Amino acid sequence: MGYPQGEGSDSFDAANKDQPYGGQQYPPYQNPNAQYQNPQYPNPQYGNAPYVGGYQAPAATNTLAIVSLVLAILGLTFIPLVASVCAVVCGHISRGQIRRTGEGGSGFATAGLIVGYVSIALFVIIIVGAIVIFAIAAANTSTY
Repeated sequence: MGYPQGEGSDSFDAANKDQPYGGQQYPPYQNPNAQYQNPQYPNPQYGNAPYVGGYQAPAATNTLAIVSLVLAILGLTFIPLVASVCAVVCGHISRGQIRRTGEGGSGFATAGLIVGYVSIALFVIIIVGAIVIFAIAAANTSTY
């Protein structure tokens, strides 16, 4: 099996082994980060690329919004009226702070307000219902 160009048609010439392939001359290598070099503080090996954006940290969550939601949940379970009223107050204050400062947590504050108001309403309905039931029971009792 022969070569398509024939014997001895290799383009490599041992006499010109120090010359670049194809006879082309390339300029010497220049460091692309040379413009950022400071002789007093040399750059690390990986170079200095300018900042072009990327991940942006989320806004901090307002603490009173979280407190409002926690108090509202406590108002539904363990401390019915006191925690619910505190949740509503904290929720309104935190919503005002969120509007002024641009913090996160608007959903927490809104949820705290809604659950707090619902808890207060349930408490009032239960108390009024209990008073009505006791009044009816007291009216139907006989003294005999």
